Amino acid sequence: MILNGEMPVNGESGVPDGLFAELRVMAREGKLTGIGRTRLDLVGEWLDHGLSAEETCKRLTLFNREVTSAVLEAHALEYPWLSQCTFMEFGSGGRGEMVLGSDQDNGLLIPVEVKVDEAEVDDCTQSIVIALDGAGLSLCDGGVMVSNPEWRGDFDAWLSRLTGWLSNPAEKGPWQSGLILDFQPVFGAEEEVGRLRERLWEHVRTKPIALSLLVSELTVYRLPLTLFGAFITEREGPWHGWLNIKKSVLAHLTNSARILALKHGVRPHNTCDRIRALTGAGHIAANHGGSLLDGWEYLQRKRFDIGLDCDRAGLPPHNYVKPAILDRTEQIRLKAAIHAVEKLVRLVQAGSGL
Repeated sequence: MILNGEMPVNGESGVPDGLFAELRVMAREGKLTGIGRTRLDLVGEWLDHGLSAEETCKRLTLFNREVTSAVLEAHALEYPWLSQCTFMEFGSGGRGEMVLGSDQDNGLLIPVEVKVDEAEVDDCTQSIVIALDGAGLSLCDGGVMVSNPEWRGDFDAWLSRLTGWLSNPAEKGPWQSGLILDFQPVFGAEEEVGRLRERLWEHVRTKPIALSLLVSELTVYRLPLTLFGAFITEREGPWHGWLNIKKSVLAHLTNSARILALKHGVRPHNTCDRIRALTGAGHIAANHGGSLLDGWEYLQRKRFDIGLDCDRAGLPPHNYVKPAILDRTEQIRLKAAIHAVEKLVRLVQAGSGL
């Protein structure tokens, strides 16, 4: 594949013209294993050309969706019933926030009129997730994939399953509530997915227990700074002295913005777009909204930089930074992001505007 300006580039996606068509040929021939290098090169070029982390996330998500669509189209040739189904993407993929190292979080909506042997569904979905893994979208450790029977079914099965998870305090698992509330169709008909999302969001908005459970997940939040402003890092293990910026900061920003979006009927799926909409509607103060966007941009850019550095070192990407080796400017930006997120978490916990 030719990058580095040697082919015309599509302005919307930022990828060379013809690459998406080439993906489909590669998927049909089972030759997507080299696409990981292309993904890394594209991200490096986008960032080198001054794209924001937000725009890079959106472009990378679009690229990964095209890879997924190519894999699904190739499988539909062997399993024709698949073309009647809808492949859904959850979590960061559903929000348009994928980074290097984002894994698979997907599900399959199978219409009731599709009559197919369960063993064939198993074979097909197992082949799909393996193909995606080979294309650089790694397997989900929590099993949030179409190869897991819990992540496929018809409309009623999906609605019952998702609302049950959201309404039962005992239901905690690798899926996490935030993951199941952000999903988009990637392949197949979109109408049923839109209807499912509306029903699910309406369930959360009208069921106090569902919303309270979402808020309660934030009660474990602990500002990763001491009273004197020192960073609180891992105390033992291989990441001793490091801070997980996804788990300790970004996840709480994402969850808080989603809760407010749910309550106030804010439509965007992307976290930054949610913050802008909430700020515009007066649910978040303008200066606070700006600080949240700055923090999100810094943290996501940091994750991209880590991913590219890990690639050069031949290591898998991670989400850890070592505050002690950051320069003063970066330490200030990291602390500002943490404080902005902490303020948002407290806003949600206090029920302000809810």
